[in-house]
Amino acid sequence: MQNKFGFSLSIFLFTLILTMTMVLFFHKPPYIPLFISYMFTFFALLKYFSAKELLNMSLKGVKRGINVMIILLLIGALVALWKQNGTLPALIYYFSRFLKPHGFLLTSFVITSTISMILGTAVGTASTIGIVIIGLAHAFGYPLPVVAGAVISGSFIGDRTSPLAGNVALLSDMGEIQQYNVLKSLFKTAIPVFTITAFLYYLFDYHLNFSAKYDISNLFTIIVQSYRLSAILFIAPLTIIILALFRIPTKTNLAIAVSISFLSSIILGYSPLDSLKVILIGNTFYSPEFKSIFSGGGMVSILPMIGVVTFATALAGILEDAGIIKSVFQSIDKIKNFKLAYLITMLLSTLMAVITCNQALSVILPSRIMINVYERLEIAREEMVRAIADSGMILAGIIPWNLAAMLPAAVLGVKVTEYLPYAYLNLLFPLLSIAFVFAKDANELIKFYQKFVEKGRNLLQN
Repeated sequence: MQNKFGFSLSIFLFTLILTMTMVLFFHKPPYIPLFISYMFTFFALLKYFSAKELLNMSLKGVKRGINVMIILLLIGALVALWKQNGTLPALIYYFSRFLKPHGFLLTSFVITSTISMILGTAVGTASTIGIVIIGLAHAFGYPLPVVAGAVISGSFIGDRTSPLAGNVALLSDMGEIQQYNVLKSLFKTAIPVFTITAFLYYLFDYHLNFSAKYDISNLFTIIVQSYRLSAILFIAPLTIIILALFRIPTKTNLAIAVSISFLSSIILGYSPLDSLKVILIGNTFYSPEFKSIFSGGGMVSILPMIGVVTFATALAGILEDAGIIKSVFQSIDKIKNFKLAYLITMLLSTLMAVITCNQALSVILPSRIMINVYERLEIAREEMVRAIADSGMILAGIIPWNLAAMLPAAVLGVKVTEYLPYAYLNLLFPLLSIAFVFAKDANELIKFYQKFVEKGRNLLQN
Protein backbone atom coordinates (compact mmCIF):
# COMPACT_ATOMS: atom_id res chain seq x y z
CA MET A 1 0.00 0.00 0.00
CA GLN A 2 1.76 3.13 -1.17
CA ASN A 3 1.05 6.83 -0.52
CA LYS A 4 -2.45 6.35 0.95
CA PHE A 5 -1.99 9.15 3.44
CA GLY A 6 -5.66 10.01 3.98
CA PHE A 7 -6.68 6.38 4.38
CA SER A 8 -3.79 5.61 6.72
CA LEU A 9 -4.43 8.72 8.81
CA SER A 10 -8.11 7.83 9.24
CA ILE A 11 -7.20 4.37 10.59
CA PHE A 12 -4.52 5.88 12.81
CA LEU A 13 -6.87 8.49 14.28
CA PHE A 14 -9.76 6.04 14.69
CA THR A 15 -7.59 3.71 16.77
CA LEU A 16 -6.14 6.56 18.80
CA ILE A 17 -9.43 8.35 19.55
CA LEU A 18 -11.48 5.21 20.21
CA THR A 19 -8.96 3.67 22.59
CA MET A 20 -8.29 6.85 24.55
CA THR A 21 -11.99 7.74 24.79
CA MET A 22 -13.22 4.32 25.93
CA VAL A 23 -10.42 3.77 28.45
CA LEU A 24 -9.85 7.25 29.89
CA PHE A 25 -13.39 8.66 29.78
CA PHE A 26 -15.70 5.63 29.87
CA HIS A 27 -13.32 3.46 31.96
CA LYS A 28 -13.73 0.38 29.77
CA PRO A 29 -11.11 -2.41 29.82
CA PRO A 30 -8.46 -1.67 27.17
CA TYR A 31 -8.99 -4.97 25.35
CA ILE A 32 -12.47 -3.82 24.22
CA PRO A 33 -11.40 -0.76 22.14
CA LEU A 34 -8.28 -2.60 20.98
CA PHE A 35 -10.40 -5.48 19.69
CA ILE A 36 -12.76 -3.04 17.93
CA SER A 37 -9.80 -1.15 16.45
CA TYR A 38 -8.22 -4.39 15.27
CA MET A 39 -11.40 -5.58 13.55
CA PHE A 40 -12.00 -2.16 11.96
CA THR A 41 -8.43 -2.04 10.65
CA PHE A 42 -8.57 -5.64 9.43
CA PHE A 43 -11.72 -5.16 7.37
CA ALA A 44 -10.65 -1.72 6.13
CA LEU A 45 -7.42 -3.17 4.75
CA LEU A 46 -9.12 -6.02 2.89
CA LYS A 47 -9.28 -3.54 0.02
CA TYR A 48 -5.47 -3.72 -0.28
CA PHE A 49 -4.51 -7.09 1.27
CA SER A 50 -5.94 -10.58 1.38
CA ALA A 51 -7.32 -11.96 4.64
CA LYS A 52 -4.43 -14.43 4.75
CA GLU A 53 -1.85 -11.63 4.47
CA LEU A 54 -3.52 -9.64 7.23
CA LEU A 55 -3.70 -12.70 9.48
CA ASN A 56 0.02 -13.32 8.92
CA MET A 57 0.75 -9.69 9.86
CA SER A 58 -1.38 -10.15 12.98
CA LEU A 59 0.34 -13.38 13.98
CA LYS A 60 3.74 -11.77 13.42
CA GLY A 61 2.72 -9.02 15.83
CA VAL A 62 1.29 -11.44 18.41
CA LYS A 63 4.55 -13.44 18.38
CA ARG A 64 6.32 -10.31 19.62
CA GLY A 65 4.00 -10.25 22.62
CA ILE A 66 4.35 -13.89 23.68
CA ASN A 67 7.23 -13.10 26.05
CA VAL A 68 5.16 -10.36 27.67
CA MET A 69 2.21 -12.75 28.10
CA ILE A 70 4.50 -15.28 29.78
CA ILE A 71 5.91 -12.57 32.06
CA LEU A 72 2.39 -11.48 33.04
CA LEU A 73 1.39 -15.05 33.90
CA LEU A 74 4.60 -15.50 35.92
CA ILE A 75 3.85 -12.28 37.82
CA GLY A 76 0.36 -13.57 38.66
CA ALA A 77 1.85 -16.85 39.90
CA LEU A 78 4.61 -15.15 41.88
CA VAL A 79 2.32 -12.70 43.68
CA ALA A 80 -0.08 -15.50 44.61
CA LEU A 81 2.71 -17.72 45.99
CA TRP A 82 4.19 -14.82 47.96
CA LYS A 83 0.80 -14.23 49.56
CA GLN A 84 0.38 -17.93 50.32
CA ASN A 85 3.77 -18.84 51.79
CA GLY A 86 4.36 -15.59 53.69
CA THR A 87 6.98 -13.87 51.54
CA LEU A 88 4.90 -10.70 51.17
CA PRO A 89 3.81 -10.63 54.85
CA ALA A 90 7.43 -11.17 55.93
CA LEU A 91 8.67 -8.34 53.73
CA ILE A 92 5.95 -6.05 55.08
CA TYR A 93 6.74 -7.09 58.66
CA TYR A 94 10.45 -6.28 58.43
CA PHE A 95 10.37 -3.29 56.07
CA SER A 96 7.82 -1.54 58.30
CA ARG A 97 10.80 -0.77 60.56
CA PHE A 98 12.21 1.49 57.82
CA LEU A 99 9.06 2.84 56.17
CA LYS A 100 6.90 4.93 58.49
CA PRO A 101 3.59 6.73 57.81
CA HIS A 102 5.24 10.16 58.13
CA GLY A 103 6.81 11.12 54.81
CA PHE A 104 5.70 7.82 53.28
CA LEU A 105 5.28 9.03 49.70
CA LEU A 106 8.65 10.76 49.49
CA THR A 107 10.42 7.84 51.16
CA SER A 108 8.70 5.37 48.82
CA PHE A 109 9.73 7.39 45.78
CA VAL A 110 13.36 7.71 46.87
CA ILE A 111 13.68 4.02 47.79
CA THR A 112 12.12 2.76 44.55
CA SER A 113 14.27 5.21 42.58
CA THR A 114 17.41 3.86 44.25
CA ILE A 115 16.44 0.23 43.61
CA SER A 116 15.46 0.93 39.99
CA MET A 117 18.78 2.68 39.30
CA ILE A 118 20.54 -0.40 40.67
CA LEU A 119 18.38 -2.91 38.78
CA GLY A 120 17.61 -0.93 35.64
CA THR A 121 14.12 -2.42 35.35
CA ALA A 122 10.70 -1.15 36.38
CA VAL A 123 9.24 -4.65 36.61
CA GLY A 124 12.07 -5.88 38.85
CA THR A 125 11.65 -2.86 41.12
CA ALA A 126 7.87 -3.26 41.36
CA SER A 127 8.24 -7.00 41.99
CA THR A 128 10.50 -6.46 45.00
CA ILE A 129 10.30 -3.20 46.91
CA GLY A 130 7.18 -2.00 45.05
CA ILE A 131 4.94 -4.80 46.25
CA VAL A 132 6.16 -4.26 49.83
CA ILE A 133 5.39 -0.54 49.70
CA ILE A 134 1.88 -1.23 48.40
CA GLY A 135 1.34 -3.73 51.23
CA LEU A 136 2.41 -1.15 53.79
CA ALA A 137 0.21 1.48 52.14
CA HIS A 138 -2.73 -0.89 52.78
CA ALA A 139 -1.77 -1.08 56.43
CA PHE A 140 -1.11 2.64 56.91
CA GLY A 141 -4.36 3.63 55.21
CA TYR A 142 -2.70 5.56 52.37
CA PRO A 143 -4.69 5.83 49.11
CA LEU A 144 -3.23 3.06 46.94
CA PRO A 145 -3.35 4.98 43.63
CA VAL A 146 -1.24 7.79 45.13
CA VAL A 147 1.34 5.37 46.52
CA ALA A 148 1.38 3.37 43.29
CA GLY A 149 2.06 6.63 41.43
CA ALA A 150 5.11 7.24 43.62
CA VAL A 151 6.30 3.65 43.09
CA ILE A 152 5.86 3.90 39.32
CA SER A 153 7.70 7.22 39.25
CA GLY A 154 10.60 5.70 41.15
CA SER A 155 10.57 2.51 39.09
CA PHE A 156 10.76 4.31 35.76
CA ILE A 157 13.63 6.66 36.60
CA GLY A 158 15.92 3.63 36.49
CA ASP A 159 14.08 2.09 33.56
CA ARG A 160 14.95 5.25 31.61
CA THR A 161 18.27 6.37 33.12
CA SER A 162 20.15 3.48 34.75
CA PRO A 163 23.39 2.32 33.05
CA LEU A 164 22.01 -1.24 33.46
CA ALA A 165 18.67 -0.48 31.78
CA GLY A 166 17.89 -2.30 28.58
CA ASN A 167 16.20 0.85 27.29
CA VAL A 168 19.46 2.81 27.55
CA ALA A 169 21.23 0.12 25.53
CA LEU A 170 18.41 0.25 22.96
CA LEU A 171 18.70 4.04 22.68
CA SER A 172 22.44 3.67 22.18
CA ASP A 173 21.95 1.10 19.42
CA MET A 174 19.22 3.02 17.60
CA GLY A 175 21.08 6.34 17.80
CA GLU A 176 24.39 4.65 16.90
CA ILE A 177 26.17 6.49 19.71
CA GLN A 178 28.13 5.39 22.78
CA GLN A 179 26.12 4.58 25.89
CA TYR A 180 28.13 7.09 27.94
CA ASN A 181 26.99 9.89 25.63
CA VAL A 182 23.39 8.66 25.82
CA LEU A 183 23.46 8.77 29.63
CA LYS A 184 25.11 12.19 29.62
CA SER A 185 22.26 13.51 27.49
CA LEU A 186 19.54 11.77 29.53
CA PHE A 187 20.78 13.21 32.83
CA LYS A 188 20.25 16.78 31.56
CA THR A 189 16.52 16.40 32.16
CA ALA A 190 16.61 13.51 34.66
CA ILE A 191 18.15 15.51 37.52
CA PRO A 192 15.68 18.44 37.51
CA VAL A 193 12.69 16.13 36.91
CA PHE A 194 13.73 13.87 39.81
CA THR A 195 14.18 16.86 42.12
CA ILE A 196 10.83 18.43 41.25
CA THR A 197 9.05 15.07 41.56
CA ALA A 198 10.55 14.48 45.01
CA PHE A 199 9.47 17.97 46.06
CA LEU A 200 5.90 17.32 44.85
CA TYR A 201 5.67 14.10 46.86
CA TYR A 202 7.03 15.96 49.87
CA LEU A 203 4.24 18.53 49.46
CA PHE A 204 1.68 15.75 49.03
CA ASP A 205 2.90 14.11 52.25
CA TYR A 206 2.75 17.46 54.03
CA HIS A 207 -0.88 18.17 53.10
CA LEU A 208 -2.36 14.66 52.85
CA ASN A 209 -4.78 13.69 55.59
CA PHE A 210 -5.28 9.97 56.12
CA SER A 211 -6.24 7.58 58.86
CA ALA A 212 -4.80 4.12 59.38
CA LYS A 213 -7.16 1.55 57.93
CA TYR A 214 -5.81 -1.14 60.22
CA ASP A 215 -4.21 -1.35 63.64
CA ILE A 216 -0.59 -1.89 62.56
CA SER A 217 0.25 -3.87 65.72
CA ASN A 218 -2.74 -6.10 65.01
CA LEU A 219 -1.41 -6.62 61.49
CA PHE A 220 1.92 -7.77 62.88
CA THR A 221 0.17 -10.13 65.28
CA ILE A 222 -1.86 -11.66 62.45
CA ILE A 223 1.28 -12.08 60.33
CA VAL A 224 3.18 -13.84 63.12
CA GLN A 225 0.21 -16.09 63.92
CA SER A 226 -0.64 -16.96 60.31
CA TYR A 227 2.80 -17.45 58.75
CA ARG A 228 6.17 -18.99 59.53
CA LEU A 229 8.60 -16.09 59.10
CA SER A 230 11.54 -18.12 57.89
CA ALA A 231 14.72 -16.89 56.20
CA ILE A 232 13.81 -19.08 53.24
CA LEU A 233 11.12 -16.57 52.31
CA PHE A 234 13.75 -13.99 51.33
CA ILE A 235 15.52 -16.21 48.81
CA ALA A 236 13.11 -15.46 45.93
CA PRO A 237 13.16 -11.63 46.30
CA LEU A 238 16.95 -11.62 46.63
CA THR A 239 17.23 -13.87 43.59
CA ILE A 240 15.20 -11.39 41.52
CA ILE A 241 17.54 -8.56 42.53
CA ILE A 242 20.76 -10.54 41.93
CA LEU A 243 19.66 -11.89 38.54
CA ALA A 244 18.51 -8.41 37.47
CA LEU A 245 21.98 -7.06 38.32
CA PHE A 246 23.46 -9.71 36.03
CA ARG A 247 20.95 -8.65 33.34
CA ILE A 248 19.25 -12.02 33.18
CA PRO A 249 16.08 -11.70 31.01
CA THR A 250 12.96 -10.82 32.99
CA LYS A 251 11.12 -13.97 31.88
CA THR A 252 13.93 -16.24 33.09
CA ASN A 253 14.34 -14.24 36.29
CA LEU A 254 10.65 -14.50 37.20
CA ALA A 255 10.46 -18.19 36.23
CA ILE A 256 13.31 -18.93 38.65
CA ALA A 257 11.64 -16.83 41.36
CA VAL A 258 8.34 -18.71 40.88
CA SER A 259 10.16 -22.06 41.13
CA ILE A 260 11.95 -21.00 44.32
CA SER A 261 8.70 -19.66 45.81
CA PHE A 262 6.88 -22.91 44.94
CA LEU A 263 9.58 -24.95 46.68
CA SER A 264 9.48 -22.57 49.66
CA SER A 265 5.75 -23.19 50.00
CA ILE A 266 6.29 -26.94 50.04
CA ILE A 267 9.16 -26.71 52.56
CA LEU A 268 6.99 -24.57 54.83
CA GLY A 269 4.26 -27.19 54.89
CA TYR A 270 1.89 -26.30 52.04
CA SER A 271 0.87 -29.19 49.79
CA PRO A 272 2.05 -29.07 46.14
CA LEU A 273 -1.56 -29.36 44.99
CA ASP A 274 -2.65 -26.36 47.08
CA SER A 275 0.27 -24.30 45.77
CA LEU A 276 -0.55 -25.22 42.17
CA LYS A 277 -4.15 -24.17 42.83
CA VAL A 278 -2.90 -20.86 44.25
CA ILE A 279 -0.72 -20.31 41.17
CA LEU A 280 -3.78 -20.79 38.98
CA ILE A 281 -6.58 -18.95 40.82
CA GLY A 282 -4.78 -16.91 43.50
CA ASN A 283 -4.47 -17.02 47.27
CA THR A 284 -7.35 -16.75 49.75
CA PHE A 285 -6.67 -15.22 53.16
CA TYR A 286 -9.43 -15.87 55.66
CA SER A 287 -8.91 -13.00 58.09
CA PRO A 288 -11.56 -10.44 57.01
CA GLU A 289 -9.53 -7.49 58.28
CA PHE A 290 -6.50 -8.20 56.10
CA LYS A 291 -8.09 -10.13 53.24
CA SER A 292 -7.48 -7.28 50.78
CA ILE A 293 -3.72 -7.37 51.48
CA PHE A 294 -2.98 -11.09 51.41
CA SER A 295 -5.60 -12.46 49.00
CA GLY A 296 -5.41 -12.42 45.21
CA GLY A 297 -2.89 -12.96 42.48
CA GLY A 298 -2.93 -16.04 40.27
CA MET A 299 -2.81 -16.58 36.53
CA VAL A 300 -6.58 -16.27 36.12
CA SER A 301 -6.42 -12.65 37.32
CA ILE A 302 -4.01 -11.90 34.47
CA LEU A 303 -6.31 -13.08 31.66
CA PRO A 304 -7.78 -9.61 30.92
CA MET A 305 -4.22 -8.30 30.44
CA ILE A 306 -3.45 -11.22 28.14
CA GLY A 307 -6.39 -10.05 26.04
CA VAL A 308 -4.92 -6.56 25.89
CA VAL A 309 -1.51 -7.88 24.82
CA THR A 310 -3.06 -10.12 22.15
CA PHE A 311 -5.13 -7.43 20.44
CA ALA A 312 -2.52 -4.71 20.94
CA THR A 313 0.28 -6.71 19.33
CA ALA A 314 -1.97 -8.00 16.53
CA LEU A 315 -3.02 -4.43 15.74
CA ALA A 316 0.58 -3.19 15.91
CA GLY A 317 1.64 -5.93 13.51
CA ILE A 318 -0.90 -4.82 10.91
CA LEU A 319 -0.21 -1.10 11.34
CA GLU A 320 3.53 -1.60 10.85
CA ASP A 321 3.61 -4.26 8.13
CA ALA A 322 0.77 -2.72 6.10
CA GLY A 323 2.69 0.57 5.99
CA ILE A 324 0.07 2.57 7.89
CA ILE A 325 2.60 4.16 10.25
CA LYS A 326 5.10 4.91 7.47
CA SER A 327 2.35 6.43 5.33
CA VAL A 328 1.14 8.78 8.06
CA PHE A 329 4.63 10.17 8.70
CA GLN A 330 5.88 10.32 5.11
CA SER A 331 6.31 14.13 5.23
CA ILE A 332 8.89 14.06 8.03
CA ASP A 333 11.72 14.96 5.64
CA LYS A 334 10.29 18.49 5.25
CA ILE A 335 11.36 19.49 8.78
CA LYS A 336 13.83 22.39 8.63
CA ASN A 337 14.83 23.31 12.22
CA PHE A 338 15.95 21.71 15.46
CA LYS A 339 13.03 22.68 17.70
CA LEU A 340 10.46 21.29 15.26
CA ALA A 341 12.52 18.12 14.80
CA TYR A 342 12.69 17.65 18.58
CA LEU A 343 8.93 18.18 19.03
CA ILE A 344 8.06 15.87 16.13
CA THR A 345 10.36 13.21 17.58
CA MET A 346 8.57 13.45 20.94
CA LEU A 347 5.15 13.39 19.27
CA LEU A 348 6.10 10.42 17.09
CA SER A 349 7.51 8.46 20.03
CA THR A 350 4.39 9.17 22.12
CA LEU A 351 2.06 8.12 19.32
CA MET A 352 4.02 4.90 18.85
CA ALA A 353 3.69 4.18 22.57
CA VAL A 354 -0.06 4.77 22.31
CA ILE A 355 -0.77 2.99 19.04
CA THR A 356 1.64 0.04 19.15
CA CYS A 357 1.23 -0.47 22.92
CA ASN A 358 4.92 -1.34 23.07
CA GLN A 359 7.70 0.61 24.80
CA ALA A 360 10.46 -0.79 22.58
CA LEU A 361 8.62 0.25 19.40
CA SER A 362 8.27 3.77 20.81
CA VAL A 363 12.08 3.85 20.64
CA ILE A 364 12.77 1.84 17.49
CA LEU A 365 10.25 3.31 15.03
CA PRO A 366 10.89 7.03 15.78
CA SER A 367 14.64 6.41 15.60
CA ARG A 368 14.32 4.81 12.16
CA ILE A 369 12.12 7.61 10.88
CA MET A 370 13.96 10.60 12.42
CA ILE A 371 17.66 9.71 12.31
CA ASN A 372 18.08 10.92 8.71
CA VAL A 373 16.39 14.22 9.62
CA TYR A 374 18.90 14.84 12.42
CA GLU A 375 21.78 14.00 10.10
CA ARG A 376 20.47 16.34 7.40
CA LEU A 377 20.06 19.19 9.89
CA GLU A 378 23.44 18.37 11.49
CA ILE A 379 21.87 17.92 14.92
CA ALA A 380 23.59 15.67 17.48
CA ARG A 381 21.88 12.30 17.78
CA GLU A 382 22.01 12.66 21.55
CA GLU A 383 19.20 15.18 21.16
CA MET A 384 17.09 12.62 19.29
CA VAL A 385 17.51 9.88 21.91
CA ARG A 386 16.70 12.29 24.74
CA ALA A 387 13.54 13.39 22.92
CA ILE A 388 12.48 9.74 22.68
CA ALA A 389 13.43 8.93 26.28
CA ASP A 390 11.52 11.96 27.58
CA SER A 391 8.33 11.15 25.66
CA GLY A 392 7.11 7.77 24.44
CA MET A 393 9.59 5.70 26.40
CA ILE A 394 8.72 7.25 29.78
CA LEU A 395 5.02 7.83 29.01
CA ALA A 396 4.66 4.12 28.19
CA GLY A 397 4.57 3.56 31.95
CA ILE A 398 1.27 5.46 32.32
CA ILE A 399 -0.55 4.45 29.11
CA PRO A 400 -3.20 1.97 30.35
CA TRP A 401 -2.90 -0.36 27.36
CA ASN A 402 0.88 -0.20 26.96
CA LEU A 403 2.74 -3.33 27.98
CA ALA A 404 5.28 -1.30 29.96
CA ALA A 405 2.47 -0.05 32.22
CA MET A 406 0.54 -3.31 32.47
CA LEU A 407 3.48 -5.32 33.84
CA PRO A 408 4.17 -3.19 36.97
CA ALA A 409 0.43 -2.57 37.38
CA ALA A 410 -0.08 -6.35 37.52
CA VAL A 411 2.53 -6.61 40.28
CA LEU A 412 1.13 -3.71 42.33
CA GLY A 413 -2.50 -4.66 41.85
CA VAL A 414 -3.48 -1.07 41.02
CA LYS A 415 -5.02 -0.09 37.67
CA VAL A 416 -2.97 2.18 35.42
CA THR A 417 -5.86 4.64 35.10
CA GLU A 418 -5.93 4.95 38.90
CA TYR A 419 -2.23 5.72 39.46
CA LEU A 420 -1.77 7.76 36.26
CA PRO A 421 -2.55 11.21 37.80
CA TYR A 422 0.01 10.62 40.57
CA ALA A 423 2.93 9.33 38.48
CA TYR A 424 4.50 12.79 38.55
CA LEU A 425 7.89 11.79 37.16
CA ASN A 426 6.39 10.24 34.03
CA LEU A 427 4.15 13.26 33.51
CA LEU A 428 6.89 15.82 34.09
CA PHE A 429 9.55 14.45 31.75
CA PRO A 430 7.94 15.56 28.45
CA LEU A 431 6.94 18.94 29.90
CA LEU A 432 10.40 19.78 31.23
CA SER A 433 12.05 18.40 28.10
CA ILE A 434 10.07 20.81 25.94
CA ALA A 435 10.91 23.66 28.32
CA PHE A 436 14.57 22.66 28.15
CA VAL A 437 14.62 22.84 24.35
CA PHE A 438 12.73 26.12 24.12
CA ALA A 439 14.77 27.85 26.82
CA LYS A 440 17.22 30.31 25.23
CA ASP A 441 20.03 28.80 27.27
CA ALA A 442 20.68 26.64 30.31
CA ASN A 443 20.68 29.64 32.64
CA GLU A 444 17.08 30.39 31.74
CA LEU A 445 16.04 26.88 32.72
CA ILE A 446 17.99 27.11 35.98
CA LYS A 447 16.23 30.39 36.83
CA PHE A 448 12.85 28.76 36.15
CA TYR A 449 13.82 25.85 38.41
CA GLN A 450 14.97 28.20 41.20
CA LYS A 451 11.70 30.15 41.02
CA PHE A 452 9.74 26.90 41.30
CA VAL A 453 11.65 25.85 44.44
CA GLU A 454 11.27 29.34 45.96
CA LYS A 455 7.49 29.30 45.41
CA GLY A 456 7.36 25.88 47.08
CA ARG A 457 9.21 27.21 50.11
CA ASN A 458 6.85 30.18 50.37
CA LEU A 459 3.87 27.81 50.16
CA LEU A 460 5.20 25.75 53.06
CA GLN A 461 5.89 28.83 55.16
CA ASN A 462 2.36 30.12 54.63
